[in-house]
Amino acid sequence: MSGLSKPRNISPKRLHMAAVGFTTVALLAGTAACGGNESGTSQPTRTITKTPPTVTATASEPSAPSASAPTGPASQTQYLSDLDPLKSTQGVDTSTVEINGEGFARAVTMIVSAAGPVNSVEYNLGRHWDRFSATVGLRDDSPTGGKLTFEVSVDGKQEFSEAIPLGKSKKIGLDVSDALRMKLTVTYSGQDSAGNGYFGSWGNARLHS
Repeated sequence: MSGLSKPRNISPKRLHMAAVGFTTVALLAGTAACGGNESGTSQPTRTITKTPPTVTATASEPSAPSASAPTGPASQTQYLSDLDPLKSTQGVDTSTVEINGEGFARAVTMIVSAAGPVNSVEYNLGRHWDRFSATVGLRDDSPTGGKLTFEVSVDGKQEFSEAIPLGKSKKIGLDVSDALRMKLTVTYSGQDSAGNGYFGSWGNARLHS
């Protein structure tokens, strides 16, 4: 047929030489891929070990706990002006007062006169309190020249008694631990025939536990 070349006849010797050449090229390529080691043995593997940096930890000594005093039960305070008395001879007033120029927002005041010279008031303590404290004296608006005796009795036993004139005051603190009853008494012993009232006040009278 025109336009088509005839296939060439290749001798067996040339086919053998081409096969040998191809095999040689393949072996050389394999050797190069293995790192160029002509002996055919593999290269030994190198292991690189990275040593981590040394970290030095400094242990701080634990701080010693601060020593503190043991705390007991919380203390309590009870003002007499907030309590209802068990009984009273002539009643009490719980208004703000001034005694010897000092103001007291909480007070118990008992009025006395020549016609009613004694006034007392009694409270139930219920054996719950340890101390009683107050500032005692005549209220500053009492008549000039007045003088009253203030007394405190605990379960029938007199624990305080003192005569105090107008313009003077006395701070007291008494032990009332395990007491059931406390009585406050104000007494007028003057001779005021005009019937003026004198005000015996217990400023900030309170119980403590």
